[in-house]
Amino acid sequence: MKQKQIEIDGLQLTISTKKAPLFIRIVLTLILCILTLIPIAATFFILIYGDGPHIGIAFSFILCWGIGFYLLRVILWNAVGREILILAPEKISYIADYLLFKDARQEIPTKDLGIEIIYEDEPAGRLRLKSKSTSIETVLQTPIAELEELKNELKTRYNK
Repeated sequence: MKQKQIEIDGLQLTISTKKAPLFIRIVLTLILCILTLIPIAATFFILIYGDGPHIGIAFSFILCWGIGFYLLRVILWNAVGREILILAPEKISYIADYLLFKDARQEIPTKDLGIEIIYEDEPAGRLRLKSKSTSIETVLQTPIAELEELKNELKTRYNK
C-alpha cells in the first residue's frame, strides 16, 4: 500500500519527502565524512611536519566544514525532510524541517486566502498559498490527487 505524502493532524499539515535512493545517500554521506576529516588530517600533518599553525588551517576548516554543513542539509532533506504547515485560524505558518534543525519559517494571513496547485511533472505538483502581498509555495512535489484533497480541505477550513 502506498503511503500518502500529505498528513493532516489537527492544526498541523505535514508534507513528507520521498527518500532518495540509498546509493545516493551513502555516497553523499561518504563525501561528508571525507570533508569533515580533511581539515583535521591537514592540521595534524602541518603541526607535525610543517612550520606550525598558520591561517591556512583556519581556511581549510571554514571551507571544508562550510561545504560539509550544506551537504548535511542536502542529505537530511533527501532522507527525512518534510514541510510543516501550521493551520492556525488567523495565519498559516510554513517550516522546512530537516530533523536536526528547522529552516525557512514563513507566515501568511488567512484573510482572502488563495489556494492553487502548481502543475509541474504530470503526476505531481506543488501547492501555493496567496494572500494579498505574500505567498507561500511548497517545495516538495506531491501527487495531484493528494493536492486536490488538500486544496478542498483548506478551502472548507478558511473560505467560509
